[in-house]
Amino acid sequence: MTLPAIQLFIVDDEPSLRTAYARLARSAKMEPRAFVSVEEFMEAELSDDKACVICDVRMPGKSGLELPELLARAGRHLPVIFVTAHDTPETRAIAHRVGAAGYFSKPVDDQALLDAVAWALSGQADSTQYNR
Repeated sequence: MTLPAIQLFIVDDEPSLRTAYARLARSAKMEPRAFVSVEEFMEAELSDDKACVICDVRMPGKSGLELPELLARAGRHLPVIFVTAHDTPETRAIAHRVGAAGYFSKPVDDQALLDAVAWALSGQADSTQYNR
């Protein structure tokens, strides 16, 4: 019996980053699905089973930092790992407050990101993991 693959939902307005994260996910035997905005992601009908989100912080439309609250209001339970090119103490504090499963400054180390996804899905994501 084959176990279902981990789903990695990528929310980023930069096409090159969506492609890079999707390639990384496939190399780790995950099933990526990419979205250009928080709004597009929230409109998609997706399973939360064995799934994690990598989300940019700054994008046109809703901020990635709004995603955890939107998911909670929709009754969805997905760990969210934030990535940003605009790292500030305030952004880190907000990410922590909204329950981020991880936080990375761009560029992100591939292995660190894969480790964060594994950690977030392991059920141990009770406290936030931050890497800079």
